[in-house]
Amino acid sequence: MRGGGAVTEAPRPGTGVRSGGAFAAKGFAPLWFSGLCWHWGRWAIAFLSSYHVNQITDSPRMVQLTGAVMWAPLLFGGAIGGVISDRFDRRRTVRLQTALLVPFVAVIGFAERAGQLGIWLLYPFLLFAGIGWVVDMTSRRALVLDIVGPHRLHKAMAWETMALASGVAAGQLLGGAVADSAGVGAAFLGVAAMLGVGLFLLMWVPRVAPAQSGVAAIDRWSDAVRDRIFEVVPLSGTFRRPEPARNSTIAELRAGMRLARTNRGLLSILGVTVMANFFMFAYFPAVQLIGDEVDATAFEIGIIGSMTGFGMITGSLVTAKWGSGRWGLAYTFGVFAAMAMLIVWALSPNVLIAAITLYAASCGSGLFAATQSTLVLTTVSPEMRGRAMGLLSMAIGALPVGTYVLGEVAQQLGARAAVVLMACLGLAGMTLWLMIRPEVIRRTGPTP
Repeated sequence: MRGGGAVTEAPRPGTGVRSGGAFAAKGFAPLWFSGLCWHWGRWAIAFLSSYHVNQITDSPRMVQLTGAVMWAPLLFGGAIGGVISDRFDRRRTVRLQTALLVPFVAVIGFAERAGQLGIWLLYPFLLFAGIGWVVDMTSRRALVLDIVGPHRLHKAMAWETMALASGVAAGQLLGGAVADSAGVGAAFLGVAAMLGVGLFLLMWVPRVAPAQSGVAAIDRWSDAVRDRIFEVVPLSGTFRRPEPARNSTIAELRAGMRLARTNRGLLSILGVTVMANFFMFAYFPAVQLIGDEVDATAFEIGIIGSMTGFGMITGSLVTAKWGSGRWGLAYTFGVFAAMAMLIVWALSPNVLIAAITLYAASCGSGLFAATQSTLVLTTVSPEMRGRAMGLLSMAIGALPVGTYVLGEVAQQLGARAAVVLMACLGLAGMTLWLMIRPEVIRRTGPTP
């Protein structure tokens, strides 16, 4: 059950305000800016970790493993994260995971400055940060819907994706610049401070009542009537008042897993997510490897990697302005466009071409990312949204597997060949999946 305290009802279908942007909803601004700090910090952690490992090991396998370890909790903990989102106060959950992460990031920074940051410390830290990512994603995005309501959701998620994308850009750009000038340890300490600012901003996010379905409301009404009857008419003999059913965590996990089998639209969406994360987004740590191929410095590698963020911002802006009602088409087209451009990126001859082509690929990624959570949250009933987000994070959990596979292929064939092979297989896999489960293409949403 969610904790006590004053509860602010978010707009609900049929009663919410449909006009205005996402920032017109009370509480969205501090939530968004705290998310901005979170995304900047998280992507800086990913960049600095892969950069540090590349410097001390010079191994494609170990570089890709940084991403695999950080993203592994998405695969194994997504369903649990969804249950946490549905059972507990989402605002409090986001605050707690941020508060726990800040001191750990500071420890990593001081360890590097003392010359003690080895793989034995870095990989467990990345695993812990990945667990925080699962908890944050399943709770924060469901909280966004609670605050803004369904008719502002596509705009709010476009802004949320812009925050994520700006984190990809700023985290890698600033991470590379600070690592070049002051060292990796100083950069980690800066990340800790940034996350602290995000934690402070969460104080202005109001606690919001989660969305409830009509069926749930009827169940609560019937329970209240039954309780009143048993208070007035005591029963004797063998007839006893039935104990109220309590949902266990295991039962809720099972209910969440059933969604993937019974909701064809959700299954189609999740299948695309698996394809995108296994074959497309696995390139993230490989930015270090492609940077080496074009003889880039740490700062130039940061510039190349930041194009992922700038491209995703562009895709998100396109979605926010013109994507209303065409969510499924933007979602799938973005994946095809991004995979095709990654092939060109992998073959880049210099830093400039690498930056331009990765920007183009990331514009497609932005279309995909800006519509992903919106599609999932509007495909299921209100009381199952947290668990649906848990299933989404499990589908995103294909990312660490794909990251590891790309690293193994790169170890044998080289980074360029590995990225090209994964993108080509991804294009074929996406085509086959949409022939089998095309429901996502037809998904649309309400227009403002």
